[in-house]
Amino acid sequence: MTHRSAEKAAAAFAAGPVLVVVALKCALEVAVAGRYGWHRDELYYAVAGLHLQGGYVEFPPATALLAALARELFGWSLVGLRAFTILAAAGTVLVGALAARELGATRRVQTLAAVMIGFSPGVLATNLLFQPVALDQLTTMVVLWLALRLALGRGSWPLLAVAAGIGLETKYTIAVVLVLLIATFLVWRRDVLRSWGLPLAVAIAAVLLVPNIVWEAGHGWTSVHWFLNPPPSGSDETRPQFLVNLILLTAVAFPVAVAGVVSLVRIRGLRPLGWTVVGTVVVYFVLGGKSYYALPVVLFALAAGAIPLDRWATRRRLLVASALFVASGLLVLPLALPVLPLHTAARLGIVKARDDYQSEVGWPGYVRLVERHTAGADVIVADNYGEAGALELFGRGLPPVASADVTMRYWRPQVAGRRALLVGYSPRAARFSRYSTSAHAASFSRTASTTQAASPPRPGPDRRATSAHNSAGNSTVKPVIPHLPGAAAPRNPGHSSPSDAGGQAESGSSGRFAGSFPRRHRSSSGVGGACTRGRRPTCPRSSASRSPPIQTASTSTSTSPRRCNGATWPAGTARCPVTATT
Repeated sequence: MTHRSAEKAAAAFAAGPVLVVVALKCALEVAVAGRYGWHRDELYYAVAGLHLQGGYVEFPPATALLAALARELFGWSLVGLRAFTILAAAGTVLVGALAARELGATRRVQTLAAVMIGFSPGVLATNLLFQPVALDQLTTMVVLWLALRLALGRGSWPLLAVAAGIGLETKYTIAVVLVLLIATFLVWRRDVLRSWGLPLAVAIAAVLLVPNIVWEAGHGWTSVHWFLNPPPSGSDETRPQFLVNLILLTAVAFPVAVAGVVSLVRIRGLRPLGWTVVGTVVVYFVLGGKSYYALPVVLFALAAGAIPLDRWATRRRLLVASALFVASGLLVLPLALPVLPLHTAARLGIVKARDDYQSEVGWPGYVRLVERHTAGADVIVADNYGEAGALELFGRGLPPVASADVTMRYWRPQVAGRRALLVGYSPRAARFSRYSTSAHAASFSRTASTTQAASPPRPGPDRRATSAHNSAGNSTVKPVIPHLPGAAAPRNPGHSSPSDAGGQAESGSSGRFAGSFPRRHRSSSGVGGACTRGRRPTCPRSSASRSPPIQTASTSTSTSPRRCNGATWPAGTARCPVTATT
């Protein structure tokens, strides 16, 4: 297919077959949307919807806006919240089929494109949870589709500008695609950029970005610091893992994506689109990004590759390829979507194999356990946004909840007293309280069903909670609350990866909680790295001014949900909470 033939080859849209594919995909995802529970990131985004603002530390404002809309429409419904990402995924399939149509695809080819885009393993795995990932796939696909239409001489700069602006307010990673599009059009299609539409498009996109820019300027460009100093991540990939996972995202359809890139690069008029796909993958590979960051452009390549696939696919070949696609999809389906009962998935090792599942189970039971030990506390200080979000959403009659994690550091509740229950802090991090006292914990055996007393060894990296007192004479120590629900590090919202939560909460020079939530210092692996004053984190005091470390017990962990004090406890949790005295 040449550039000129592509300009003339826009076929009729296969609305019927494509909508059937979309309906099947939505039905599958809605059927399992209520399992296994709220993801740690979803708790954070839901709370962010209560604090609408122009930006957040790790994501633009669109996700919080949608969370607020979901709450208004459906209340605190997990299925209602996830309905937005399910709809975004449906939109990605529709736009992908439209992109194939622009390239001259027949009705059969458009249907093939819709099936590959909608049911690839990486797509299924990222389209259910309420995260910016699925939203980014839609906005990126729309941007590439509109750029394709511009290259074919029938596009609209204002529409592309609106899509780009919304995309940047959804997930910052789309900036890589936009920069590469401009660069590749400069090399191969300068005629398109000579239009008056380009400056107009830049102006429209800039106007849409104003709320986020104003917020960033007022908060010390905290998102820039965040991305320049990214925290450690449990989903970090080595570069060989990046390449392997990139292939696994589309599994047996990966050769189709390669064929799509080759077909675009061979046509000079469409070459900018092909090299944008290649360039996006290379940028994330070089900069240490995760493989799923490149998934949106790979989906566009699938749409383009459906045309050479149709030329190659005789009836026999198509049957064999379809059988392989379905077989591979069924094989990975329990990993991609929670189609199995929780206990079955845990028994088969599926929960252990996917961190996202571990981050979904046990939150209501966790909150009930915390509720039992809040008497006398003036504030609950959670180390991680997931714990804070769970307490905000599921807590009943709790004192104010605060956290210094990511954007939550700006949402400081007014606190009248000076007694705080700390949740999720490691012993070392909990030493910010001058009046912390030594605690005696209990360990939970991997196989036992009861808690057992354990002698306290040296403090370790495991995470728990104690209480801060306003008097050194207090001897009662609040319960030890472990970090939830599996990994030792919390999770990073939007990116499905752990974030640094090892920084320390500060309460000013006195070490007491009074008036508002204390500021927090974050280590060099977190935001900024350097100590600052004002609205950003403050420097910690020297260790000499802090109390001795909290004594803790050694622990073993379980990789499957279990019963703890009459409640289901999440997988991988260090121990049940216990009340201890000194």
